Amino acid sequence: MSEQLQREQWLCFQVENEMYAHPAHQVREILSYIKPVPVPGSLACIEGVLNIRGEIVTIASCRHLLGMTRDVASEHIIIVETFVGLLGISVDEVDKIKLLNKEEMEPTPASSDYSPVKATINDQQQLLILTDFDRCVKELENYE
Repeated sequence: MSEQLQREQWLCFQVENEMYAHPAHQVREILSYIKPVPVPGSLACIEGVLNIRGEIVTIASCRHLLGMTRDVASEHIIIVETFVGLLGISVDEVDKIKLLNKEEMEPTPASSDYSPVKATINDQQQLLILTDFDRCVKELENYE
């Protein structure tokens, strides 16, 4: 099998000083940050909801999902497809699409079953933290 066939596209983004990546095939779109409408009684990680082309999308703070306490204004919202529908993730910066080799990914022990961090990879001397936001959706579903 050629090396090109073993590689997948990942969208790279930044939160604080760390670089993260999410499977590009699950990304529907990237928006400049729009302040969501707050939802009373929701989890701390939920910033609110947005109407995106007629669809109501829950927006979650990537900072909160990753357990970061510092609250800084986000610049972008990544709309990802999950097993229950769309979810918006607010992030600091969106970088670029990278091709990553699955065989080089190192699984990480999750701090909880709902941690969005699933693996890491060294890509050109840079550590990328790979995310899986479906895990977070399970926590949100259990909250309801």
